Amino acid sequence: MASLAPTATLPPLGRLSSTPGQTVLQALQSLRSVYFPHQPCPILSQKKPSNPTRKGDETPFIDSGYASAEEDDDDNERISLSKASIPNTFATPPDDYDSDEDARELLRADPFERAFAIKWLTGFISRAEIWVAEEEEDSVEGLLRSDLLEASSIILSAFTGDDDEAEVDITRSFAFSTGQGKAHSPNIHVELNDAPISSEDHTSVGLQSWGSCILFAEKLCALKDVYLSDPRPLPGVDTSKKPLRILELGAGTGMLSIVTAKLLQAEGAQPQPEIIATDYHPDVLANLRKNINTNFSSSSMPIEVEVLDWESPETDRAPFIERFDIILAADVVYHPEHAKWIEACVSKLLHKHGVFWMFMAIRGSGRHEGLDKIVDATFVSKEVALREREHGGVREGDGHGQRLVVVEQDNIQRQGGVGRADENCYKLSKIVWV
Repeated sequence: MASLAPTATLPPLGRLSSTPGQTVLQALQSLRSVYFPHQPCPILSQKKPSNPTRKGDETPFIDSGYASAEEDDDDNERISLSKASIPNTFATPPDDYDSDEDARELLRADPFERAFAIKWLTGFISRAEIWVAEEEEDSVEGLLRSDLLEASSIILSAFTGDDDEAEVDITRSFAFSTGQGKAHSPNIHVELNDAPISSEDHTSVGLQSWGSCILFAEKLCALKDVYLSDPRPLPGVDTSKKPLRILELGAGTGMLSIVTAKLLQAEGAQPQPEIIATDYHPDVLANLRKNINTNFSSSSMPIEVEVLDWESPETDRAPFIERFDIILAADVVYHPEHAKWIEACVSKLLHKHGVFWMFMAIRGSGRHEGLDKIVDATFVSKEVALREREHGGVREGDGHGQRLVVVEQDNIQRQGGVGRADENCYKLSKIVWV
């Protein structure tokens, strides 16, 4: 799927002057194969390029992030032309179209990929007149570039006329193995509704299941005793009659809360844990409730859904008056301020013996590039915290000399088609009071 994503296939506009028509042609064909595979656009006559290569680097440039639509550098890197013939139509889907339809369907439902494609097309059209004029009008390359300008306009028009069709929910089914590889271990089955995100309101990102929550769910199932073990046993304290309290921040479609509830139900945990799935956007909360209802019968509803504002958490109302033993979060930082809000929120909600597990995507390009570094600066390692303490740089923390710090951290690689094109890898942090 990553090879079909607009963020991976559309060439950088900042390098448009050094990008040959064949590269743009292939990118537009890929774009059409995802969004409009059966809509004809017969604007090109079949012909072969008279000069199949251009000077410079013969290695195609592949952009894997959001930066392509905004890049304005003057890099003179050259991209080689394909030796394939120029087709006379965009209308015919590729031979393997049916086998890739699941991947294309997921991309069509991804609002960020769609928004990126529209933004790229708009930017391309605004710059293409100069790009076309760089070649002789009657040359093969000149004719191709002129046709591509027209083709991009047709595709952009199709996007703007396709808004109603794009508003489609997708039901996704997941099966996670348990038992750490043991034979005959039961699977945890989850069914989620992914709804389209508003193109005008990106705070509704929780309407879809992101790669981080899927990968973290796999880990929860494979290593339940690591991530969901009761952290409460304390000398002289009887916790056998007190339910384990678990909170999910930015629950989105509810993947982590649902998986957690199914795992603890399967082991017959008593008393039944209190699991609170939280988010902020009204549409996300409605979809979250829908997904929980889909995965559990009305007589055994193990998850409570609550609104939670990270910036101003209402800790004076149930169920937030009492602190939580375990807090889970996956891919919840999309703005530099989010890390600060989450730290402040967790500091008010995590019990002194509790554990905060935070799973996030490491994005190497685009608007979310570098956010992991902000998180690392917010939740520092135990060693850094101790050094700061020695030099008098202790943060306010909980007011009793304690601070939330990272005591363990795992780097996780991408797996198959899970995750967006701009997600290079992932980081899972264990955060506790020190």
